[in-house]
Amino acid sequence: MMYGLDQTADIYTPNGTTGAFTVLAKSGLVCRLAYIQQGATTIGGEREDIGQRRRLLWSEDYAMPETAQIEVDSERWNVLAGSLGNLRGPSGAVVYRRCEVVRAL
Repeated sequence: MMYGLDQTADIYTPNGTTGAFTVLAKSGLVCRLAYIQQGATTIGGEREDIGQRRRLLWSEDYAMPETAQIEVDSERWNVLAGSLGNLRGPSGAVVYRRCEVVRAL
């Protein structure tokens, strides 16, 4: 397990009939919901995005659905399409996975 994964998330996928994120795909996923580092020149509206966007990190043994909503500490976040990725160690094996999420409205 990767150090720093000190939170848990429940992963929801859309209901086939309503489209609402009510289908529990995974409960208790060990993870970390982290702020995304912004450059020193961040100005204007980009500062507002800092509170609405995060990076989710979790262990290599779970494949996150592309269309999903996560709940961490009673707050819901939508997985940002196209942001799923794997981080590999020196041997080439996946060490952990990541994606960006935006606050669900």
